[in-house]
Amino acid sequence: MNTKNLSLKAILLLLVCAYNFTACSDSSNDENSETETPNEPVSLYTYFSNDPDYSLLVQAIDQIGYNNALNVDGAGSYTFFAPNNEAFSRYLAEKNINSIQNIPTNTLTQIILNHMLSGKAKFASEITEGYNKTQAKEYITQANIELFVAKKNSTITLNDRILITKADIEVTNGIIHKIDDLIMPATLATFIKVDSELSNLYNASKELDNEVFTKLNDIEADITVFIPSEEAFLDMGTVTLESLNKTIKYHIIDGEINTSNNLKDGDVLNTWQGNAIKINTGDSIIITDSANENATIIAKDFVAWNGVAHIINK
Repeated sequence: MNTKNLSLKAILLLLVCAYNFTACSDSSNDENSETETPNEPVSLYTYFSNDPDYSLLVQAIDQIGYNNALNVDGAGSYTFFAPNNEAFSRYLAEKNINSIQNIPTNTLTQIILNHMLSGKAKFASEITEGYNKTQAKEYITQANIELFVAKKNSTITLNDRILITKADIEVTNGIIHKIDDLIMPATLATFIKVDSELSNLYNASKELDNEVFTKLNDIEADITVFIPSEEAFLDMGTVTLESLNKTIKYHIIDGEINTSNNLKDGDVLNTWQGNAIKINTGDSIIITDSANENATIIAKDFVAWNGVAHIINK
């Protein structure tokens, strides 16, 4: 037996096995777990331009005039959620739009800005679970629209189940997180659907033949909603659907968007149910109903495309 040849064969076999093991191991790694840095320092815009799978995103950035802003090394510090061509093509097909250029520029601007967080660039681990302000603006108040982030183990989802597929790509002017769909600016219905702390309103709205949910999901609406806390919902006990319908509509102002800064002492707001409520301001914002009962805003200014939500304790 030629021991020299055997040893050489054994070494080659070990190298092949090691290569195969490494390849298999790399392919099964969670894509969110490692930071990617391009081979050469590049800006956000250059990174997308160099990847043909993001050509539609580049077209969108060009159309809204952000190509220069996103192409300056070290200028700005962006957290950018990046949808690929498949995501854009799906949106175009759903809206029966032929091309990126046929999306109204004002609409496209808000869509793209909704993929960018306000503030400094953040790695996935630094993004707050819950509500995060984007750079998109609600039209009337010009308040920043929120993005809801949920984290479970290594999985991060945005708004209604949009998945981060590859996180933490460092570029010279920010951090990119690749995602599997477009993030349309959230409606108030989005928030009550994805935020477990608002699930009581979501469940109640679905009980009412979807009338309330449809209203909160109407992108053309202007709404202020005062959402009872989970404890407040439980305090209601068992009620009829008719009573529930009136109660929920009494918490909705249809036709007005009132952030906390816009709520002034003595304001009287007409509710969707028909009766009015009165605003009292001071150390906190108090809402007085027609029965002279008071509720306090305990969390405020969750801004959506079609309005704003405040959480109250009753």
